[in-house]
Amino acid sequence: MLILGITAIGTGGLFAWFSYIAPLLTEVGGFRSDQITWILVLAGVGMAVGNAIAGFTADRLSPIKATALFLLLMAVSLTVVSFIAPFKIPLLVMTFVTGAISFTLGAPIQILMIRAANGSEMLASSVSQAGFNMGNALGAYLGGLPIAAGLGYTSPQWVGAMLALTGFLMSVVVYYRQKNAVRERVLA
Repeated sequence: MLILGITAIGTGGLFAWFSYIAPLLTEVGGFRSDQITWILVLAGVGMAVGNAIAGFTADRLSPIKATALFLLLMAVSLTVVSFIAPFKIPLLVMTFVTGAISFTLGAPIQILMIRAANGSEMLASSVSQAGFNMGNALGAYLGGLPIAAGLGYTSPQWVGAMLALTGFLMSVVVYYRQKNAVRERVLA
């Protein structure tokens, strides 16, 4: 359940950002609405790069370490976006970077979930996808609350950073639980 929580809450950070990216780009960044499609392509290229980085990193780190690292990086990235949003070039760079970081989470979370579900790997994989969908709904909803309260289009980045940071903290809990479980098996 903790891994499902990491998936839903941690990836909610991505969706708090991405759900409101168009008004962030136009209302804060000063881009024209006809430029949004190309900026979203830039975010998509970042996501493809992030997916490749995820596979590479998941092979070299444990899945929980990679998950924790990428969630922490997502929190930092979203915080940076909130500060640089009025500046076009830095905002474009961070759109690519945040897109890349956001898609680094897929592979390690999937591996983490599958390894935790000994004997039920297929079910675990589908539950993981459900967690991503819950993150989508949670991030979009929570990211919209400060906008509705009049806090502006940079406020979803703060919500997203807090969601990613919460996912990071949950990852730390899972890491120590796994570490203690290994120690108990060795001592037994």
